Amino acid sequence: MTSALPDPSELGQLVGKPGETLQETLHRTLLEMILFGYFERGARLYPQELSLKFGVSLTPVREALMRLATEGYIEAIPRRGFHIRTPTPKQVADLWQVRFGLEVMAGELAIDRLASGKITLKSLGPLESIQAKLEAAPQRMSHRLHVDLNGRFHHSLVELSGNDLLISLYRSIQMQLLGAWIQRGLNSWRDRLESEGVEHHAIIAALRARDVDEYRAATRKHIDRSLQGALNDLSAQDPDRASE
Repeated sequence: MTSALPDPSELGQLVGKPGETLQETLHRTLLEMILFGYFERGARLYPQELSLKFGVSLTPVREALMRLATEGYIEAIPRRGFHIRTPTPKQVADLWQVRFGLEVMAGELAIDRLASGKITLKSLGPLESIQAKLEAAPQRMSHRLHVDLNGRFHHSLVELSGNDLLISLYRSIQMQLLGAWIQRGLNSWRDRLESEGVEHHAIIAALRARDVDEYRAATRKHIDRSLQGALNDLSAQDPDRASE
């Protein structure tokens, strides 16, 4: 499976993908720049500067920015332009709640497929392989590599559902999740590695046992802890927004 994160060397560069229109490439590029820390929190985005940076006309840049504002990634403030939005605790909690619903449904479908023989226990191999990489030399692991592997673990889990629409829905929020993970406290993520590993193993064990209740409980514990960590990091980075 390829990296869940954009190539660092391409962040901030307008690199099109097959089948993309210019507006779609601009939207994806700006979204990656926003989520992966290219811009400072609260920074103003000037369409003219972005137009010059990317070597394109102003119209598709404005269209991409308006779409990002509609999607909630940036704010469009009258007479003040476009600004990077700092997430509120509610926005973070909403995202994690959607994540929980999708991952629980994915696991239930995966267990049904295991029970019916549509997939075998060998299908859990990618999860176990990624978790092994997460546990290999953790003290030498970079924050970015950890986020990448963690994202791949959860995406592989959702793929076990065999439900294309569910996978697509999860993919639509995964970029937000990856952005939230990579912007979390750089000094605190190592403290969570051990508990994260225990929880990942509990999720895999529940899938192996084909136990829906056990899987749901393991997923709830994992995502609740992850959410609390995200909220703690957000509070530490921006104390004034902790009560919003």
